[in-house]
Amino acid sequence: MNVTELLIDLAAGINAIIRTAASKFNLTTSQAFHLFSIPFDGIPMSALALKLGLDNSTLTRNIQKLEKLALVNRTTCPYDKRVQLIVLTPKGSDLINSLEAHLLDQNNHIMEHIDLDTQLNLSTVLEKLCWALDCIRGKP
Repeated sequence: MNVTELLIDLAAGINAIIRTAASKFNLTTSQAFHLFSIPFDGIPMSALALKLGLDNSTLTRNIQKLEKLALVNRTTCPYDKRVQLIVLTPKGSDLINSLEAHLLDQNNHIMEHIDLDTQLNLSTVLEKLCWALDCIRGKP
C-alpha cells in the first residue's frame, strides 16, 4: 500500500471509532468533530471553518444546531468586535470530557496491538503528519 491508501484506511478507521463514540452521546460524527475542534478558550468562526475545511455558511448552520443543543455559544471577541468566537458551554465541555474518556479507552485497546517501540515513535510521527497537513492547508 502507498501512503495515500494508508491515510485513507486510517481516516476510515478513525471515523468509524468517532462515529461509534458520538452515537453513544446522541451526536453525529460531524458534531463530534466540531466540538473536538473548539479549544477551551474558544475559536473564531473563520479559524474553525478553516480547521474543519468548511465554508462559512455550512459552519454557521452546524454551529446553530450545536447552539440549540446548548453545547456551544457564540460570543464577540473582546479584541475585535467583528470576530465571532465559538466557545463550549459547560454542558459541551462535560460532553467532550466524556467523549475523550471513551476514546482514551478505545486508544488503549488499539495500543494493545502495537509493539512498544512503535508506540514510542507514534506520537512524533503523528505530530509531524499533522504539522505537514496544516502546512498544505495554509494554516500557520
